[in-house]
Parts: sequence; structure tokens; C-alpha cells
Amino acid sequence: MLRLKQKCYYILPILLFFISSANAAFNDIGVGARPLGLGGAFVALADDSNAANYNAAGLAYIDEIQIGATYAQRFNGLVNYSTISGVIPISGIGTLGANIGILSENSDIYQEQTIRFTYGRTLFQQVGLGLNIKYFSTNFDSENEFVQSNPYFAETSSSAVSLDLGLLTKPVKSLSIGLAVENVIPADVSISEEQTETVPMNIRVGIAYKLKSIAEMSAQGAAITNILKETLTIVDVISRDGDLYTRIGVEMWVNPTIGVRGGYGMKVGGNSANTLNLGGSAKIPIGGTAIQLDYGFQLLTGDLQDNTTQRFSVNLLF
Repeated sequence: MLRLKQKCYYILPILLFFISSANAAFNDIGVGARPLGLGGAFVALADDSNAANYNAAGLAYIDEIQIGATYAQRFNGLVNYSTISGVIPISGIGTLGANIGILSENSDIYQEQTIRFTYGRTLFQQVGLGLNIKYFSTNFDSENEFVQSNPYFAETSSSAVSLDLGLLTKPVKSLSIGLAVENVIPADVSISEEQTETVPMNIRVGIAYKLKSIAEMSAQGAAITNILKETLTIVDVISRDGDLYTRIGVEMWVNPTIGVRGGYGMKVGGNSANTLNLGGSAKIPIGGTAIQLDYGFQLLTGDLQDNTTQRFSVNLLF
């Protein structure tokens, strides 16, 4: 019992800091091991089951059924985050998607849930639009004695609804530009009378360029040309709650089954932090389907130095 009390005293201040107004609830920690390996830059790509979490308009260009799941750890295993997503194209209508993400910590005192329902469709081949309807919920263990005795808690649970809007355009060959505005409707998830907790608006702008066009003009050897054809670069700029983030990533498929990627992220404002990212994929064909296994690793520097994140994802393509 003494060890349990010590654990609760240790974890509650961290949780309260984690959801405080300076580090708002439903922090943008990202989803999917592949985007993590790209430094979190994904708004102008958004081409797999992670799409709705970065740019709902990405679904407009997905033409196969996909099911994906991700497991991630943060703060050296203190916080866990799991998601499952599905994408279904419907001819003549557009593409539908659904996603549920659950964030919890290892004492089971606190949990966040985000549920998304997504729709994406092309206006014409060069422009796609997307919409997320989102449901947020938070919950603290009302039976926990430390929660019961803490005057911070006016409520132990809350919920809210919001919307995301997305745009993805492909003006020329190999180039795509993405824009996503998240949490358009203010979502109040406050559990305290001392302060208001509103999930902040996210604005993502990004550009991605596939090097296939350069490879076709290259005079290099066949091996280098083939790798360039399967390489892309991507840059995102994100504004959230007064902070500005820049994220840069490179993805390269060395052959049809093995992909590698790297990324870098920089934050300006609040608690400054830079990230170094690495990742890889293995795509395994099985009959008419394929399983893609993704891994992402992130090292945070600056004010959050020595904090690492590992993320594992599986994506089924039908």
C-alpha cells in the first residue's frame, strides 16, 4: 500500500502538468509509426490509415481498404497511446474512415479518448477535401482517494465534440500541398473550476515532393535511379496554442518490401524542444493483400531531453 501511495503521489503531479493549460489536454502527440519516422510531417502526404489524424483530405486519394493499429509509449513508459483506424473507399461517393485513440497512464488513474469519423472526396483530380467529426472524452478514476481528496477536481470526467477540415492538392506531377485546420469548434474538456481546458486549434500546412521526376531525368546508374523513384521529402509547419512547430522528413523505399525514413522537428515557443526521428517499414504481400509493419523512434532534446518515444504500427491493405 505504501508503494501504491508513493506511486500515486508521483504520477498525479505529472498528469496535472500534462493536461494543464500550458500543455493542453489532447496534446498533439501524433499517430502512427510511419509519420513519427518522418518527424511528424504528414499533412501533405496522408496516404495511409493514419491520414485522418493529420489531414482528412488524404482519404480522398486512398483507393483501397486499409485497417491500421498503433501502439506507442511516452515519458519512458509512463503514458501509453493506442489507436485503431479503418478506411473504406466507396465508388461514386468518396472515402469513409473511422478512428479511435486511447491515451492512458500506467497507474490507470487517467484516460483520454478521441473518436473520429472521416469523409474525403476529390472535387477533381487535383483537389481533395476532407472532414473529421471528433468526440473527445477524459476520465479520472473517481474511486481513487487522491482524486477524491484533491480540490482541483470539480468533475472527474468530461466530453466535447469538434470538427477538422482538410485540403490536399496535387497541382503538378510529384508535388502535393496539404492544409488541415483541426478543432474548428472549441472543445471544452475542463474538469476543474480553477481553469478552463479547451482543446486548442491546430493549423497544419505542408508540402511533399516525390523525387520520381528527378529520377527520370537522372543519368545515374539504374540502382540509384530506382531508389530515387521511391524517395520523397516532406515539410510541415504547425501552429498550435501559440507555439510553432517545423517538421521535416525523408522516406526511401530501397526495394518494394523495405522502407527507411528519418526526420527532424523543431518547436518555437513554450517549452522548446527538438526531435530526431528514425523509422522503417517492412511490407509483406499475402495473396491479394499486404501487411505493412512500421516502426518509429523519436528522441526529444532541449527542455525535454532524454525523453524517447517508440511507436509500432501494423497496416493491412486490401
